[in-house]
Amino acid sequence: MKNHRLSLITGAVVLALGLSTSAMANDTSSAIRGSILNPAGQSSVNAKVEIVHLPSGTKTTTTTNDSGSFSSKGLRVGGPYKVTVTGKDGANTYNDVYLTLGDTFKLNVQLDPKEQIERISVTGSQILSGNIGSSSYFSSDDITNAPSFDRDIKDIIRNNPLAVLSSKDGELSVAGTNPRFNSISVDGIGQNDDFGLNANGYPTTRSPISLEAIDQVTIDVSPFNAQDSGFQGAKINAVTKSGGNEYSGSFFYETQNDGMAGTPKDGENEIPTEFDETTYGATFGGAIIKDELFFFASYEFYDATSPVEWGPEGGSAPNEADASVADYNEVRRIAEEVYGVDAGVWDLAPKTDDEKFLLKLDWNINDDHRAAFTYQYNKGNRTANQTSFSGELRLSTHWYNRVEELNNYAFKLYSDWNDDFSTQLSLTYLDNPTTQASLGNYADTVIQTESGNIAIGADHSRHSNELNKKTFIVGLDGDYLIDDHSLSFGYQFKRLDIFNLFLQNTKGDYTFDSLEDFENRIAERVIYQNATSLNPSDAAAEFVRDEHALYIHDEWAFSDDLTLDFGLRYERLASDDSPAFNSQAFDRTGYDNTENLDGVDIFLPRFGFNWDASEDLVVRGGIGRFSGGQPTVWISNAYSNPGVGRARFDERGTFTDVDIKVPYQPLVDQVAGSEIFAGTNFTDPSYDLPSDWRYQIAADYLIDIPFIGEDVLWTTEFMYKKAENTSFWQDASLFGDESGTTSDGGRILYDDADGNTTDLMLTNAGKDGTSKIFSTVLSKAWDNGVSVTTSYTNQDVTDAHPSTSSTAGSNYGFNTTINRNEALVGRSSFETEHRFVVNLGFKHEFVEGYNTNVNVFFERRSGKPITYYLDGNDVDGRNGPGRDPYGLLSPGTFSDSFLPYIPSPGDDNVRFTSPEAEADFFKSINTLGLDKYAGGYLPKGVSTTPWVTTLDLSIRQEIPGFMNDHKGIFYFTVDNLLNMIYSTKGKVRGSDFGTIELAEFTIDPDNGQYVYHRPTSNTNNYDKFYTEDSTWRVKVGVSYKF
Repeated sequence: MKNHRLSLITGAVVLALGLSTSAMANDTSSAIRGSILNPAGQSSVNAKVEIVHLPSGTKTTTTTNDSGSFSSKGLRVGGPYKVTVTGKDGANTYNDVYLTLGDTFKLNVQLDPKEQIERISVTGSQILSGNIGSSSYFSSDDITNAPSFDRDIKDIIRNNPLAVLSSKDGELSVAGTNPRFNSISVDGIGQNDDFGLNANGYPTTRSPISLEAIDQVTIDVSPFNAQDSGFQGAKINAVTKSGGNEYSGSFFYETQNDGMAGTPKDGENEIPTEFDETTYGATFGGAIIKDELFFFASYEFYDATSPVEWGPEGGSAPNEADASVADYNEVRRIAEEVYGVDAGVWDLAPKTDDEKFLLKLDWNINDDHRAAFTYQYNKGNRTANQTSFSGELRLSTHWYNRVEELNNYAFKLYSDWNDDFSTQLSLTYLDNPTTQASLGNYADTVIQTESGNIAIGADHSRHSNELNKKTFIVGLDGDYLIDDHSLSFGYQFKRLDIFNLFLQNTKGDYTFDSLEDFENRIAERVIYQNATSLNPSDAAAEFVRDEHALYIHDEWAFSDDLTLDFGLRYERLASDDSPAFNSQAFDRTGYDNTENLDGVDIFLPRFGFNWDASEDLVVRGGIGRFSGGQPTVWISNAYSNPGVGRARFDERGTFTDVDIKVPYQPLVDQVAGSEIFAGTNFTDPSYDLPSDWRYQIAADYLIDIPFIGEDVLWTTEFMYKKAENTSFWQDASLFGDESGTTSDGGRILYDDADGNTTDLMLTNAGKDGTSKIFSTVLSKAWDNGVSVTTSYTNQDVTDAHPSTSSTAGSNYGFNTTINRNEALVGRSSFETEHRFVVNLGFKHEFVEGYNTNVNVFFERRSGKPITYYLDGNDVDGRNGPGRDPYGLLSPGTFSDSFLPYIPSPGDDNVRFTSPEAEADFFKSINTLGLDKYAGGYLPKGVSTTPWVTTLDLSIRQEIPGFMNDHKGIFYFTVDNLLNMIYSTKGKVRGSDFGTIELAEFTIDPDNGQYVYHRPTSNTNNYDKFYTEDSTWRVKVGVSYKF
C-alpha cells in the first residue's frame, strides 16, 4: 500500500494541509472510508473499525467487507475522534482525527503486527483550512479569527479565491455568477433567498445565523456528486456546534460607531457619517444525559441607528434636497389642518434591529442510530425608503419598515443498519413571512412645491405588499458498500407554498401642482389600482409547487491511488395551480398564459476523479451538469400579473375636493366595474429549466520553495462553464409587429396596434454565455504560528441576460441590448477579471496559556464591467410619433437600456440636436476610447470600474478568566486599514448596476435616423462613490468563554 503525503492518511502518514480526498454531498455530517490490509499486505476481511467522538462519547462500529473496505457515514463534524482498527493479525489506533463538513476522510491502513501496535496521532491539532480554488473549508477558529466586520458568513466565504463580495448590498458572486444563484444552508436548512427579493441573498434583513453558533463552513463550486443540486453559483454549507459531555459556553459584546471611524472623502468633498451599532450574544451547550443526549443554544441581538443623510434645504442634514424648510413646514401644516393627517418629519433616525436564536439537540439513540434536531429563529427590521436624491424630500410617513422573520425546523436520523448499509432521513420545515408596513397609512402623495417635491403618505409599492413562504422538505438517502464501490442513492420531495401579494396604489396616489392646490384639495394626477372585487388579497399570487428529485452515485475506489465518481440526478417539477387565463392576451399573442411548469424535468449527469499521481501530487477534476438557484419570484410573476381580475387607472387633469386619506372615488368605481384586461406576465409553455455544464481540472502539489519553506501547497485549477437555456424575457405582444429598422439596419422598429399593453414572457434565451475561470493558490503554515494563503484568479465571463430583478418588467426593460426581444451575449456584469488575495495569520502565546491571534485579509481586484446605454427622451420637441423612441422600439416599456450606435463624423445614421451636442458627443467618446466602435453598436461591458483594494485587520488577545479553564478575550477589527494608514487610499468607486448613460436620444419615425442630444460629460469609469466602504472603521469587542 503506497503512502501519499497529499492523502489524508495512508498507514502512519499524516495530512499535510487538511485536504480531503473526496467530496460527499451530506449537508450536516462527515464520513470515514478506507481499505484495510493485514501485515502481509492482503485484504483484512472482517476487521473491526471503532470510531469514537471523544467530546460526546458517540461510538460507531463497523467491519470490513470481503475486499477489506469499510465506510461509515453520518458522523459528527470536527473532533477529536479516536479510530481503532483491529484485524485478525494486527491493529492500529489513530488519535486526534478531525472530520471536515461534507468530506470523506480517507483512511487506508496496513495493520501493524500485534506485537508492534502503536498509537498514531493523525494531526495533533485541528485540520488547517483547506482553501484550494473552487473548494474551501473553514473551521470554527478560522471563523472566529477572520476580520469579519459585519458578522456575516460571507465575510468568511470571501477568502475563497472565486468568491467576490460586492459593495452593492453585500452581494456575493462566485466564479462570476449571479449572486441569486448560490445555495446557502446551515444544518441542512436553506438560508438563501430562493424566492428572489433580497439583494443580500438571504431571506432576512441580515445574515440569519450567528457566527458564534457555526462550527464549520464549506464552499464548493463544482461538487461532482449527484446528491448536490439547487445552485448554479456555489454551494455554501455550514454546520452548527453541538453540545458535549462537558458544559461550555460564551458571551460577547461588541460595538462600532462614527467616533471610531474616518470621514469618507470623495475628492475634496467630505461626506460626514453618523452610525451607532451594537451586537451582543451568548452560547451554551452540554449534556442532558451523559454520552446520550446533548444540547447547544445560541442567541444574538443587533441594534443600529443609521444617520439621517438627507433633509430640506436650510436644514442640518449632510445632504440637502431641493425642497426648502419653509415649504416642508407648510406641507406639515396643511396636512394636519386640511386633511387631518400627520405628514411626518425628515429627521427621524432610521432603525435596524435583528434577533437570532438557535437550539440544537443531538441524541445518540444507540451505537447504530443517531438523531439531530435544529430550531432556528431570526427576525429583523429595517426602515427603508428614505430620501436618496435631491429631487424629492421623503418625510417619515413615506418610509416603511421591512420586517422579515424566519422559523426553521430540521430533523435528521442517521442509521447504520449493518456494516455495509446506512441511511439518513431528513425532515425540514421553513416558515418565512415578510411584511412591508408603511409608517403612514394614507395615499401616496407628492406635492410639487416651488422649491422641490415633497412626498408623504404610504409609498405606493407598500399599499398591498405581503409575502409568506412556507417550505416542507423530506429526504431519504442511502449508502451501500459493495466491494470497492460506495453507492449512494436517494429521493427528495420539496413543497413550496407561496402567498405573494404585491399590488401598487390600492390606497390611492395623488400629485399636487403646488402648495396652494394642496391646501385647496385640487390634484393634478390621480392613480388607483386594485382587484375588481376591491379586495387586494384577491390579486395575490397563491400557489403550491412540488419538486421531486432522484439520484444515484457511485464512488469507486478503483485503486489506492485513483477514485472515480459516477452519478446521475433527475429532477421534476409539479403543480396543480395555474395563473388565471387571459383571453385577450391569448388573442394578442397566441400564447396561453396559464403555464405552471407542471411536468418540466431535467437530467443532471456527473463524473469526477481524484488521482494520487505521486506522494506530492494529486490531480482531480470532473464534468457535470448543474441546475437550480433560479428565483421563484420569476414564476410567481405569472400568478401575480395575469392581467385578469384587476384594473389600474391613471388620469391627469383637474380633480377637486380630493381627500388623501382615501383613494379617489371615481377611479374606485371604474376599477370595480372594469372589464378591460391588462397585459400579462407569463411563462413560455416551451420553457426549459436553466442549467450549465462544468468542466474542471485541478492539481494539488506539495513543493519546496527556497527561503520560504518545505511542503508549500500549490493548487492550480481551471474551470470551463457553458450555460444552457438561460432565462430570458420577451414582449410577446410585439411578435409580428415588426415594421422595419433604424436607418443603419441594426435595431428593430415596431408598429404595435396594442399601444402600451405588454405581455412579458419568461422564456429561454436561445443564446448562452460561457465562463473561463483560472485560479492558482499557494498555502503554507509554519511551526512558529505564521500561516499564509495567497491566490490569483482570472475570469472571462459572458452571459445573455444579467437576471438581476425580481419583476418581469425590470428584467425585460433593464437588459441593456440592441433589440429587447433578442438575446445578445456579451461580457457579464458579474465578471471580476483579476483578483489577488492574501490571508495572513499569526498565533503565539506571548503569555503562556493565552493566545494572541493576528489575522489580515488583503484583496486587490479589478472593477465591475461597465455597459453604456442611451436614454430615450423627447430631445427635439416633436409631438406625436417620435416624441420619444419607446413607441417605436418597445411600446409599453420605457426603461433606458439600449446599447448606443456609435457614428463616425458625418454618419447619416445619426443627427444631433445642435452643433454643440455633436462636438460634445465626439469629445466624450474619444476620451472614453469608444470611437473605435464607430459604425456599429457598443458591446456589453466595454469598460471597467476602478480597481478595488481591501485591507482588513483582526487582533484577538486572550486574558485570564475568573475560574480555571475560563478565558476572556479582547478583540478589535479594523475595516479598511489601508485608508487608516493612507487617507487617499482604500476608496471604492463603481456602479451598482454596471450601466452609465452615454446620451439622450430618439428616433425619427420618417427615416429611422437616430437623433442624439445632451451627451454625457462624465468621462469617469464610475458613477457612484461608496461612502461606507471608502473609509476606515474600527469595531471593538469583548468575549468570555467557559
